[in-house]
Amino acid sequence: MIEDEALWQEFAGESEDHLDAIDRILSAGESDRGAVDRLFRAFHSLKGMSDALGAPGMKNVAHRCEDLLGLARNGRLAVQGAVADGLLAAVDTLRRQRATVLQAHRDVPAPPDLLARLAALAEGGPTAPVAKPAPAAPAPQLGAGAALLGALASRFEAAAPLLAGLVQDRRAEVLREAGELAEAARMLGLARLAAAVERLAQAAGGLAALPALGALRRGLVLLAEQAGEPAGAGPLAGPKGGESVALGPRLAALTLQLEAALAGGDATAAMAGAEEAAEVAAAFGLEGLEHLLLAVGDLADRAADPDAAAILAAQGPAIVERLRNAAEGGLAALRGVAEALPGTDPADPRIPPGFATLLGAEGRRRVIAALEGGRLLVRLRMAIGVPAELEAAVAAALAAEAEVLTSRTVLDGQPPHLDMLLAGPSDFDLLSRALTAADPARRVVLDLAPAETGPAPETPPGRAAPVTMRVRQETIDQIIALETEVRAAALALAEALDDGGATEALAVLGALERRLPPGAARELGGALGRLRQLQETLERTENRLAVGMRRLDDAVMELRVVPVGTLFGRLPRVVRAVAQASGREVELVMEGEDVTIDRSLVELLADPLLHLTRNAVDHGIEPPEEREAAGKPRRGTLRVSAARRTGQVRVRVSEDGRGIDRGRVLARAIDRGLVSPEQAAAMGEEEVHALLFRPGFSTAEAVTETSGRGVGLDVVQDAIRRAGGTVEIASAPGQGTSFTLRLPLTAAVQPVLLVESGGHPYALPAARVEAVLEAGASAGCEVLALDRLVGATGRPPAGGGAIVIVKSGGRSFGLAVDRVQRRTDLLLRPMHPALSALPGIGGVGVLGNGEPVVVLEPDGFAPEVTPG
Repeated sequence: MIEDEALWQEFAGESEDHLDAIDRILSAGESDRGAVDRLFRAFHSLKGMSDALGAPGMKNVAHRCEDLLGLARNGRLAVQGAVADGLLAAVDTLRRQRATVLQAHRDVPAPPDLLARLAALAEGGPTAPVAKPAPAAPAPQLGAGAALLGALASRFEAAAPLLAGLVQDRRAEVLREAGELAEAARMLGLARLAAAVERLAQAAGGLAALPALGALRRGLVLLAEQAGEPAGAGPLAGPKGGESVALGPRLAALTLQLEAALAGGDATAAMAGAEEAAEVAAAFGLEGLEHLLLAVGDLADRAADPDAAAILAAQGPAIVERLRNAAEGGLAALRGVAEALPGTDPADPRIPPGFATLLGAEGRRRVIAALEGGRLLVRLRMAIGVPAELEAAVAAALAAEAEVLTSRTVLDGQPPHLDMLLAGPSDFDLLSRALTAADPARRVVLDLAPAETGPAPETPPGRAAPVTMRVRQETIDQIIALETEVRAAALALAEALDDGGATEALAVLGALERRLPPGAARELGGALGRLRQLQETLERTENRLAVGMRRLDDAVMELRVVPVGTLFGRLPRVVRAVAQASGREVELVMEGEDVTIDRSLVELLADPLLHLTRNAVDHGIEPPEEREAAGKPRRGTLRVSAARRTGQVRVRVSEDGRGIDRGRVLARAIDRGLVSPEQAAAMGEEEVHALLFRPGFSTAEAVTETSGRGVGLDVVQDAIRRAGGTVEIASAPGQGTSFTLRLPLTAAVQPVLLVESGGHPYALPAARVEAVLEAGASAGCEVLALDRLVGATGRPPAGGGAIVIVKSGGRSFGLAVDRVQRRTDLLLRPMHPALSALPGIGGVGVLGNGEPVVVLEPDGFAPEVTPG
């Protein structure tokens, strides 16, 4: 395999993105044309990347999936049921292969049973196999080719009036001439032109004759350019004045199709209507209208692309109005249609003119950013319909050296090709050599050249565009670790200044100064002045450092956060699998996927969120029949949302199911001896919900892998509390249940209340502290001595002590401590396994003076509720 660290890192990130995207689309049950196209492109990219790295096992799996999706794109099968399940199985296999490839740089062969399964799905399509295109004839030699092309052009120029006459007359001699011309074109490798002649012969006299004439005229225009001689490429359709009769109804229908697409409908009909109308316009020689219709068809074909969608949304109404005027305005209006899309902004001269109409605002921004970053814009014409291995090799070379900014499919080219705009390296020869190495015979790369660009427009001086750069993950981790150390030092300085010892010492020295003889007093007074000045300087410095640390914290936080969508991306497939297994119908709604969250919290949240999601589907949402009987829609709604709140992140999992049955929960708690009937009758909703978090507690009649609300909820609560967060439950019978997770912005720093007991400091999670009372005050709840709970034996300091009221499992109790110090943010450190196994130990942090302190978990000390 290739030993290129940068390429491996690129493969690791991009392959994971592609697999996650495939997972999301399949799990959400999307099967429209846009979803199929996205799946096809993702598998195609996986195939190319794995082949470039020397992982044929992954390549073969991705290739089979790509073939299957190719059939789906042609309408021969639907990405549903067995096909979707097969593709999901392929995703699982690709993930396992990817893990081995990344860890061991070793290929993993494709499982034969999976390949056979995918092949069977492809062969099981409802229609006959797709006919393979006839192999293109070899291109003629240069000298002979020029002469032969010239002769063919002259022959077409002579035959053009006869071919155009096929619209009215189907004379046998003209059909024979068409057959001979098609054969001659195919012999010279002009398969597209041959197909256009045959299409016209087949459609002679029918409704498809005018579009066929347009396709033929396009082929003749290309033939004239190649041969350097006229080829009869003038307007072929007649009689004069028939343009409005032929195009009027088509343009009127296209305006309706475009309006439907702009209203959120499928753009496929608009794409087909625009392409056919463009061919008819070509037949009449209406080039302005033809080019406009081709641009409209391209936009409709790329409606799922953000750039195309933005252009359609902004210019769609004006396009519809222009086409409607052309349809109703007769011949003059048809001939007066301009080529450009209406409403386009003045193009930046640096954007190649041929691509300006393909780019939306975001696309233009990427082009300009590439230019300002010193990259070279390159135009690539790449053949389509070539062998997959050649295409994959070129795609891999492109991925390594360039970025595709936009592209369009040119089906009437010779041969059909992709016209692509790339952002390449500043050294054009570097990209050229890479593509030549991947495609030495130039079977894929038809043309490669720097794109034509103009000078940058003159603009008033302003702020430059932001510059982005890639940084290795280990570098970011080192910055975060260093920031943590600096933060600890800043806390130490703040604590030293807040301690008050220096102020007391200065006061003592001041009193001593007054008792000393004048000479010694003056000497001590001078030293005291310098000390006071030093203390004021330190305090000012600490204030500036505190402000700087807050800003540094915010900047570092941006380095360590990721969108919570990376966590949510795993949920659609889980919901789909559980819903299928349990016979539920569920719609998953995800909100706030762009909310950022600390990377460390993603790992802590992964399992709890999956567990809550499974339980919501399997136990919270009712079966469809039960929902109908209750007057609800058959399909339940599961909503997973994230939101940023002051100082915390809130994640909520809610559904509109049956709700938590209070009576059932209490009956199970009484059966297990957790509470007495008298205690159960007096329990509030919060205390009832707290029973669900007891280890092993469940209200399910039968325990299965995803049995019910309670199985494993203690694990959910433990994980959230380790992160310094809380879990809240809200439920209404017959309306549903929600679990709200409230988490700090980062798991590395936890707000705590520092207390002292038995001569040792301890930290209590601030989120669990309800109140602080003086010793002897009425707590209204049971009070426990902290020193006895932790086994502290030191001598308590002088003073009356205090009582800290903490919350645990829906109930409150007090902890008697010797002294309450202060509230602070504690830097957490990895905890030794021996400590994590002890009850009541929630973590270990470091104080500002560098001393460690144990973070206590109140649940480990909460008094048990005993049945009365």
